[in-house]
Amino acid sequence: MRLLERDSNGEFSLTKDLVNNLPAYAILSHTWGEDDEEVTFQDLTARSGKSKAGYQKIQFCGEQAHRDGLRYFWVDTCCIKKSDAAELQKSINSMFRWYKNAAKCYVYLSDVSMPDDEVESHSKIDFESAFRTAKWFTRGWTLQELLAPSSVEFFSTDYKRLGDKFSLERLIHEKTGIPVEALHGYDPTKFSVDERVSWVAKRETKHEEDMAYSLLGIFGVFLPLIYGEGRENAFSRLHEEICRRLRRHQPDELSTTSQATFNSSKRLKTTHGQSSSVPSRRDPNFLYPEPPFYSEYSLPGVTSIDATTKQSLIGQLYFTKIDERLTSLAAAQGTTCRWFLTKAEFISWHDLAEQPVHGGFLWIKGNPGTGKSTLMKLLFEEAKLNTKGNSLQITLSFFFLARGTFEEKSTEGLYRSLLHQLFAKAEELRDSLEWMTADGARVIQREGWREETLKQTLKHAIQKLGSRSLTIFIDALDECDQQQAAGMVFFFEELCDHAKGSQVRLQICFSSRHYPTVVIQKGIEVTFEDEIGHTKDIEHYIKSKLRLGKMKKVEILRSDILEKSSLIFLWVVLVVDILNSEYRNGAAFTKIRERLKDMPPKLTDLFEMILMRDGENLEQLQLCLKWILFATRPLKPQELYFAVQLGLDKECSGFWDQEDVDLEQIKTFVRSSSKGLAEVTRNRASEVQFIHESVRDFLLARKFSCRFPPSTMDIPQQYSRKAPCSTIYRISQPPLHPCREEFGQPYSNPPSDGVLF
Repeated sequence: MRLLERDSNGEFSLTKDLVNNLPAYAILSHTWGEDDEEVTFQDLTARSGKSKAGYQKIQFCGEQAHRDGLRYFWVDTCCIKKSDAAELQKSINSMFRWYKNAAKCYVYLSDVSMPDDEVESHSKIDFESAFRTAKWFTRGWTLQELLAPSSVEFFSTDYKRLGDKFSLERLIHEKTGIPVEALHGYDPTKFSVDERVSWVAKRETKHEEDMAYSLLGIFGVFLPLIYGEGRENAFSRLHEEICRRLRRHQPDELSTTSQATFNSSKRLKTTHGQSSSVPSRRDPNFLYPEPPFYSEYSLPGVTSIDATTKQSLIGQLYFTKIDERLTSLAAAQGTTCRWFLTKAEFISWHDLAEQPVHGGFLWIKGNPGTGKSTLMKLLFEEAKLNTKGNSLQITLSFFFLARGTFEEKSTEGLYRSLLHQLFAKAEELRDSLEWMTADGARVIQREGWREETLKQTLKHAIQKLGSRSLTIFIDALDECDQQQAAGMVFFFEELCDHAKGSQVRLQICFSSRHYPTVVIQKGIEVTFEDEIGHTKDIEHYIKSKLRLGKMKKVEILRSDILEKSSLIFLWVVLVVDILNSEYRNGAAFTKIRERLKDMPPKLTDLFEMILMRDGENLEQLQLCLKWILFATRPLKPQELYFAVQLGLDKECSGFWDQEDVDLEQIKTFVRSSSKGLAEVTRNRASEVQFIHESVRDFLLARKFSCRFPPSTMDIPQQYSRKAPCSTIYRISQPPLHPCREEFGQPYSNPPSDGVLF
């Protein structure tokens, strides 16, 4: 996401494409003028466009953001490089989230004029009439721009503030038919699919497909953009994707969601279209839905796929959390892990002459918490750096994440990610899609990629590599389903043999715990904790991080820690943190050493000790861990904070006054309330997670108590007028099965009253 940054002189420029740690920003909502009137990405990069009519809107947004204490802002006309199809597709699929995350959303009403002396004195009737007839309410894209942000302020063409979506809620409701409840905090589970579709019924878009695409965020789904497919096909694909989501999350609503709701899109407007009516359950189409319309299936003799279809298929490979695990993973510090680059086994793996011996496979195995993922990130980034600018060497990666989305923890997500990366690095390999027929491609467009289709496509792509080499790093096989992992390893063995026959050099590096137990015919195996370099890394960490002042006997402690650690890096990190805390609290050397002797050598026993070590705030600890463990999606730190507060105090209002407790304090709360076993990710998502997957394994294995007080916890929808962006939550009781006391895995089908939205 690129932002506009305003400098002290009132000038603004584009930032680089930001991925993590986005600053607070304002966002503009407006109606587009003619294409040649709007300032584009190319205009800004060429430092031109000031003479265009649309420049004034950008200037207004920047100045208003500055008045609100915001340095950064975003405008769709010029912050997206629309000539890049991949960027455009990603932007449209991310748009709802971008508006939702904005600190302020400014609605610029280009056809509503309110001079200075009339803002207060203008008659109520005249003002309401002008507001109701604003063109902004008729545009398809502005629906999500109204619902997504928590703060939406309306301005006239004279840049006068008219009110916000709360003070003007009656007029907005009467004009749009959108319930006031949705304006106060859009919760998709409170409104049926039919009702949400009806909100767009009287709106229009320039391109007919955009009537469907503008609803992606409203339904929380993602689709590749296929301009030219027509309105009916776009709505049909939208309907199918929504049904897939409902099957996973809200099966009860699936039976009430008809294709006719989306067939009624025929009555929705595109620019210059006829007026439309809101779909009603009295419409017979709701009872007797029309079949989906796919005219392309009737085309005889079509066996190849065109460039537009290829682009669509490639677009469907992308998923929102792609590479998020890699991005959020902490990098190796200093010289940590670099010894592996000169290790004989690693050099042999790179040696082409040794390929017949190891078959192109390197497998790094280790106990939980030894630092395998950190090593894999280093190896991938080093390989990427060494091949930078060399088009003959391609490097790909995938990092499994057991606590992640379906795509992050499945082999289907792995193959989608690898193909997505491969086609981005070598566009000519897109021809490998031609193995499938046009009808087969349309099935993928309609139903999504399947694993077998992905594997066949990857096989054909590798065959077309020619003289190029391909290196793939795949981390944490143990965080994928064991059967899937075994099937993936066998497939890659077959792929390496296939590549050898095509004179293609293919190298695969896996990492995992000592399970799943999968036997490979050829390959080099390295046991991480047995390596001298790993031991030295731990020694260096202890020396640099154990802060005990000028204690003369500190070297004895360092030696004791290393000896007791079983070379588990995570164990060392936790113990060093505890001992540093003891020293800060004034403990003498003898007491600190006794504390170390009391530390259990096994990682799971250490977790147990950390949970119970001081007996303080146990109810808060229990609530915190249960929320992280059982929430149906990763929580934001502020969500966890208020969930725990409500669990401790049912009278808590849920009102977030950021002058009383800011986000940094809440992040500190996450660490303290979990006793150091949870953290906030450092990426753009900024979500709460356990410090390591082994913490989750430990809690599940010990049959962590799943009984909660029977009452549902609700945070009232209140708004902080002091904070630049109010936070609104509806938090229910953690999604636990009400009867079972013992379990081995998280519940996949929690009761409907136990979901965190």
